[in-house]
Amino acid sequence: MNKMTLKVNATTEGITVKANTGKHEFFIDEGKQMGGQDKGPNPLQAVLGALAACENVTANMVAREMKFNLEGITFEIKGTFDPRGFMGDPSVRPYFETVTVEAKVQTDETEERIKELQEKVESRCPVYTMMKAANIEMNDTWTKA
Repeated sequence: MNKMTLKVNATTEGITVKANTGKHEFFIDEGKQMGGQDKGPNPLQAVLGALAACENVTANMVAREMKFNLEGITFEIKGTFDPRGFMGDPSVRPYFETVTVEAKVQTDETEERIKELQEKVESRCPVYTMMKAANIEMNDTWTKA
């Protein structure tokens, strides 16, 4: 399989970013209190959304390989970071310290099979593994819905 190159073109208006990728357009912004236009999620919220999307795509692919009956997943994802790093304190990293993923899996499969699906997803999901490589503490719970 050949390597893939992904591309995003972005324009800015103040701190608002309008991103285009192929035929899709989306905004990443900040709320008005931060000087944004509130046209989309802030960058860290977008990262958490990307994690949910990536885990979902990976889970669906892995479920097919496992012959796992995956009817759907809902995610609640929370990230904790210390804004002092963003504000310039070099002793504090400017990204997430911890991320908590609570996944509710709609399936008739056993808890053991859900755990197997979770482990495979967490080892193959590009966004998840990137966070792990950044030494973000990942706290994950996958349960039957």
